[in-house]
Amino acid sequence: MRMRTNFSKDDQKIFNMALDLARCDFALEGDLKKSDLEAQLRDTIKNDILAGRTLYQAFRANKTVLFEIMEEIVNIGIGEDVMNSAFIDAFVEFKNRALGDETEFYSEGGLLSVARFSGNHWDTNRQSIDIGEVITLPSEWIYVHIYDDVERFINGVASLDKIMDKVYKSINKYLQDRIYAQFQNIATAVPAEFSKTGNDEGAVGELCDLVAAAGGYNSLTIAGTKGALRRLASVVPDKMFAASQKEAKAKTGSIGDWEGNTLMVIPQTLKSGTFELALNDKMLFVLGGDVKPIKVEFIGDTRTSEVTDSTVNNDATLGLQIQTKIGMGLVVPEYFGLFTFAA
Repeated sequence: MRMRTNFSKDDQKIFNMALDLARCDFALEGDLKKSDLEAQLRDTIKNDILAGRTLYQAFRANKTVLFEIMEEIVNIGIGEDVMNSAFIDAFVEFKNRALGDETEFYSEGGLLSVARFSGNHWDTNRQSIDIGEVITLPSEWIYVHIYDDVERFINGVASLDKIMDKVYKSINKYLQDRIYAQFQNIATAVPAEFSKTGNDEGAVGELCDLVAAAGGYNSLTIAGTKGALRRLASVVPDKMFAASQKEAKAKTGSIGDWEGNTLMVIPQTLKSGTFELALNDKMLFVLGGDVKPIKVEFIGDTRTSEVTDSTVNNDATLGLQIQTKIGMGLVVPEYFGLFTFAA
């Protein structure tokens, strides 16, 4: 963990506890149960920051350190933890500028064509070497703008630990949902010869063979939502399942692997503001085992702005806005496949 803010001993303790709670990784301040850590954080805030005052007064007196704590939770928590899933680890190349990572990504070129000839001459066809290119992602700001009633601040209902926890988890979920949706965007760029439709395992297998042969891949990963992977499992005869596949299907909804290829679940998300599923449950994506088409850069520079005077808003509310900076892009691999179930 690398921090850019030097907190006092007391403030560092509050930061550690708040970050532990946000990440559900109770390591910085001892191996405590979540409920015990929540109680300890509330007591520390009450004694060391509030000191008998309301949260409204504490914000006014200690807003600089409080906002620095929030900003560092976003910088460190998001920068280190957004990658905490098997799917993102497999398909996302992640860089963190705050940790000193180089901010450029490299897109690998395609393989060369090798031909045979009779020998004893140099009059052969030549080809340009595609060594790839360096890519810099466009940057963008994302934000959370929150408010609550003044009375809830005064009475301590809108507690500091709850605010920090909501901010962290909301930004984390937003980034993960963006990554999952971004992955499905490669469907718009698949070459026609690598796009297949059908309802049997033989058709899926033929596409896998094509991708492996074209890209020279030793291993493949087949990615899809749980719904898509359930469709794949349904076209494979049960008698062909190994015991480990039956166990994996019972636990995760996916048979885990198929014909030596790794099956990877793309977590389903909802379309913004609706209860409609955002990702297609009929698509399987076939990629080389080491291909990471999604590029994410966490830039940070997190900043907080607040309205501390209830007279600013006529509805007597207090608000905070937390902003942070990221870069996100998609580099489509040269050889990959898309299989769509017909029904």
